[in-house]
Amino acid sequence: MAITAGTPERVPFYRNVKLIGYLAQVIFLVIIVLGAWLLYRNVTSALRTANLPANFDFLDNRAGIPIAETPIPYNTSNSPYWRALLVGFLNTLKVALVGVVLTSLLGVLIGVMRLSSNWLLRQVATIYIETIRNTPLAVQIIFWYTAVLLPLPPRVNNPVQLPGGLLFSNVGLAFPWLYPSYRFGAWLPWLVAALVLLTTLYLFRRRQIHLSERPGNPWALPAGAALVVAVVGYLVASSGNALPETLAVSYNAERGRGVTYLDENGNGRRDWGEEVASYAAVEVALSEAQLETRTQNLSESGNQVYSVFRFPIIRESEAKDIKVVFANPADAERFSLEFTSYPSLGFIYEDRDGDGAFTEGEEINPEASRVTGFGGVQVVLNATDFSRHVVADRDGNFRIPGFESLQEEVTEEESGGGAPRFGAFGSAGGDDEEEAPLEAEVSLLESPPLVYSRAFIPVSNYEGGLRFTVNYLALLLALVIYTASFVAEIVRGGIQAVSKGQTEAAKALGLSGYQTFSLVVFPQALRIILPPMISQYLNLTKNSSLAPLAAYAELFIIASIVANQTGASIPVAIILIVSYLLISFVFAFVLNIVNERIALVER
Repeated sequence: MAITAGTPERVPFYRNVKLIGYLAQVIFLVIIVLGAWLLYRNVTSALRTANLPANFDFLDNRAGIPIAETPIPYNTSNSPYWRALLVGFLNTLKVALVGVVLTSLLGVLIGVMRLSSNWLLRQVATIYIETIRNTPLAVQIIFWYTAVLLPLPPRVNNPVQLPGGLLFSNVGLAFPWLYPSYRFGAWLPWLVAALVLLTTLYLFRRRQIHLSERPGNPWALPAGAALVVAVVGYLVASSGNALPETLAVSYNAERGRGVTYLDENGNGRRDWGEEVASYAAVEVALSEAQLETRTQNLSESGNQVYSVFRFPIIRESEAKDIKVVFANPADAERFSLEFTSYPSLGFIYEDRDGDGAFTEGEEINPEASRVTGFGGVQVVLNATDFSRHVVADRDGNFRIPGFESLQEEVTEEESGGGAPRFGAFGSAGGDDEEEAPLEAEVSLLESPPLVYSRAFIPVSNYEGGLRFTVNYLALLLALVIYTASFVAEIVRGGIQAVSKGQTEAAKALGLSGYQTFSLVVFPQALRIILPPMISQYLNLTKNSSLAPLAAYAELFIIASIVANQTGASIPVAIILIVSYLLISFVFAFVLNIVNERIALVER
């Protein structure tokens, strides 16, 4: 029988596999949407019944949450909830970004040590990994915060002064930093031009190298050209010789506090609503002034110290002449001064052997010494022609030690050497003597686009520079040390996964051990290492939610406070979820691009 061509028979829809697949997906999507809508309706209905917020309108209300570390301007009295949450988000980022860099460095170092031919290095790395990885992170955070960083460092008025202007004490770490001055806006177009030039030349060089089919570095020329443009722009922007006409400073000499601001109406004083001037350089000069303190017995860094006197940290170069003496002549006859850091820190002792110098055992310990009836001894620091350059902070505030004016001169014989002048607490002035007002000369200084801000301790905390609190340091150290133990094992496994033939071939070419590792082995291991390391970076970020154990105000703890104050638990939970998803997505997106660039391309 002959087969005649005709219209093909239509398959019924209930037997059309392709159509059934589409319908199943649509039905599944409808069910998901319907379920989400029912969940949303039930939750919002329950919240309305309980008179709790079901939307995000509360974000504009005043927060009133005190936050110690604020990367952006934040005012407890009038900042809204959304700004408090943003501060928490940025604090989380500050932990995550710094933590990722330090974790990578420490993890790679420990991972390489695990494969070292040195037995001691291998054992140290093994003990580190097995101990840290099997200790709960929460325990490590509490350990660093309560057992190390709070009790062990010295007090803030006796900091460890490290090279480069670093200060470390029980309130944290402070070091010099560069901030944008009023001339930064003039430099900004040059920076944009340098970035455009860098991108353009990089793309050009990359294409040029590709067409030449020869190896080359596409970054050298673009980076050099961009650097030249940026430096020239910096010099041009710094060449101005006049301060902004509206830039002004207000200073209270008695309190040692000042503020830089924009005097829009030109009346010479700061009125309500006038904008502050951030990071303005100021010089404060005092012709004659003094500081007074009393000796104390302190418990510091696990030790008991006796009869110490501590003035605000002052460098000898900041004054033409500095003299530290006893306020009471009777004390000068009985005791002597010994400095641990002239002229600000020291202690008094009793020169029992009469050699005119401190000898071990001459400290004054009221509990064990033969000195009876001993109390705090008043010590005076007199400064002549004191001058300090400071940089106002983000809110325009700056501060120097709270000097007092000189009242009465005491002879050299009465003071025990070094003719001082003393006043406020001294016995010579008397209660009825009127203290002369303290006079200070305050002047604004011209600044380049970036101004160098040094850290000082004017009273009982850091001012200037960049500061990290012990709360932040405890959380950061715990996260870095803990996560690095996992990264180290990833690095070890990645290096061992590289074929031994690669090492043998490199040695056959005459490469040294360092060249073999850095040029042959590690670049290939990096392709294996990076994907699992991305997960560790994300774990580090999410583990920062344990920050309440170190009293550090990051996103999770601020969100918890907001939820307790407003009752908006569901909206706050949504904000938390979206925030952590955003951070994770950015990390994964950037690192996956890097992973694709270094991945082995098969032909």
